[in-house]
Amino acid sequence: MKIQFKISPNLPVIGFLILSCFFNPCFSETFDSQNSPFHRVIDTRVFSTKEGSLRAQQLLETASDPAFVPLPGRETLSSRKYYWYKLDLKEIGFSDQEEWIIRFPSYDKITLFYQWAGILHSEEKGRMQPHRSEDPYNATDFAVSKEELIDGRYLLAQIRHVSRKKTHAPASLIHPSRASFETTYHTQDELFNYIPYLLFIGGMMLMIFYSLGIYFMNRDKLFNYYAIYLLTLVLYLGVRLPLIFGPLELRYPLMMHLYNELIQVVVNIFYLLFASFFLNTRHDFPRLHKAIRYAIMFLWGIMALQLILILSVRYAWIETYMIQVERYFMIIFSLISYVYILLNYEKKIVLFLLVGSLFFLAGAVLAMFLNQIHFMMLGAAIEVFVFSLGMGYRIKVVERNKKLIENEMNKLRLTALRAQMNPHFIFNSLNSIRAYVISSETQKASDYLNNFARLIRLILNYSSLNTISLQAELEALNLYVELEQMRYRTDFGYSVEIAPGLDQKKLLVPPLILQPYVENAIIHGLTSKQGPKQLQLIIGKGSSKLMVTIRDNGVGRGYSKKVRMDSDPSHQSVAMELTSKRITLSDDTPSTGENITVTDLFDQGQPAGTEVKLQLPLQTNPPASHH
Repeated sequence: MKIQFKISPNLPVIGFLILSCFFNPCFSETFDSQNSPFHRVIDTRVFSTKEGSLRAQQLLETASDPAFVPLPGRETLSSRKYYWYKLDLKEIGFSDQEEWIIRFPSYDKITLFYQWAGILHSEEKGRMQPHRSEDPYNATDFAVSKEELIDGRYLLAQIRHVSRKKTHAPASLIHPSRASFETTYHTQDELFNYIPYLLFIGGMMLMIFYSLGIYFMNRDKLFNYYAIYLLTLVLYLGVRLPLIFGPLELRYPLMMHLYNELIQVVVNIFYLLFASFFLNTRHDFPRLHKAIRYAIMFLWGIMALQLILILSVRYAWIETYMIQVERYFMIIFSLISYVYILLNYEKKIVLFLLVGSLFFLAGAVLAMFLNQIHFMMLGAAIEVFVFSLGMGYRIKVVERNKKLIENEMNKLRLTALRAQMNPHFIFNSLNSIRAYVISSETQKASDYLNNFARLIRLILNYSSLNTISLQAELEALNLYVELEQMRYRTDFGYSVEIAPGLDQKKLLVPPLILQPYVENAIIHGLTSKQGPKQLQLIIGKGSSKLMVTIRDNGVGRGYSKKVRMDSDPSHQSVAMELTSKRITLSDDTPSTGENITVTDLFDQGQPAGTEVKLQLPLQTNPPASHH
């Protein structure tokens, strides 16, 4: 083995280079350029073979020269072949005293053959070889001098690449000053190259914390799976930031290779889990749900085989084909799934997942064929943005469905309330009919029964409606008052005042909403009063409410309560409370104050009746038919 080359940095030259990069942008561009005096591309020719026993000396013979051809532009290195690079440095022209750096891309194993004292020597390096700590990330460096060139102009290198797909790339000759500079400083191009990674990591972490926050607030498993999926994207794409991945790969090449291959499959597994929850495949796409289960099992099997093959080292080259199988499987599976979803979807929310996934798929395909990870990062970023819109839309749909369910529950509660009120009124009416029959007033009993039957038909029709016209409500109320006048065998004045401009046919109210208050005024206010009796109904319009006043000149609440307690101490009237709940439930925009107020009226300090004011929701839609 040759003596290790040690380059003593020329401090004045390095200082000049640093100052030039800060104060002379043109020089900085020249320094980074492959055509600069500090960086030259070497004329490289290649010969490939599956013969592993071929020796370097055989290839250096003149007869083997025709076997070397120019580097192909798009050929991908095969893990089953050995590639021999012949480097021609004749045109470089460096002096006998200079030592330069020969830089190769980061192949897994590189054996460089050189000549020393007329004898052929070799040195091994590469990603999967030890002692790489002095090499830059994603490259392998060898120090050479002019006297080590074979026949005064050539170097020979054997290339093996088994861990991941890579295309041919020529070697470069790097000036020692530049190599020393690059080990300490980052070039402008490198810094700009870090920006997409940093933006990607920052955006993903923000979305992860946001999703976890929503999960802990609502306990929605979808956001939990979304956060895990985003984390796998960071662990795959974000960790590839050279500042993170580079030092780790230099120190632990095998472990980082294993991590890089496995995390790709993990991303796809958690994507499928997230997609399954997002699409609700168990109920909406049962066949797809079953296919996703089998796909996830297949991916777990791929991961197990990857782990075994990479750790075996000897068969690691097979893993490169395994990862390709996994990638093409996901592409085909995704495309088939997209077609199936488009043919069977019913909810628009699935389109968010389709559009986002297509962007990621496009980025992944471009990254795979162009060997540029930034395409996948861009596709993933757009995908996450579209998915986030979909998650927001999903929250909106969930809230809308909750409101619809709540409205339906309110309707059921209203129906239940009406069901409790109607028997209360019917019971009182039947007692009145019975009283006429007992007293042998058959004609009055017949009139009462006819009016009662008519009112019952109205009640049955109205009970299935949420609202009826004010006109229909007043007609039913007038019929009820007539029945009560017949029932109590007493006449009392009844008047209805309607504010000018109110259209009784267009204004809507909950059905039979006024009857309990009119009933209460008659039974507990007027029937016990001596002398003239008067019941007034006044209807007006407020800014956003229909104002209804029910006023009687009866005995007042105090006397009425005493009478009720004396006659039936256990009696508890629920009609007023139920009707108040009906008004509240039927109002989409409830006011901050009370919708019902009851006031005791006095005349010279004596009870003079009761006044009830109701604020009903102002609704003006055309009423439903209630024939």
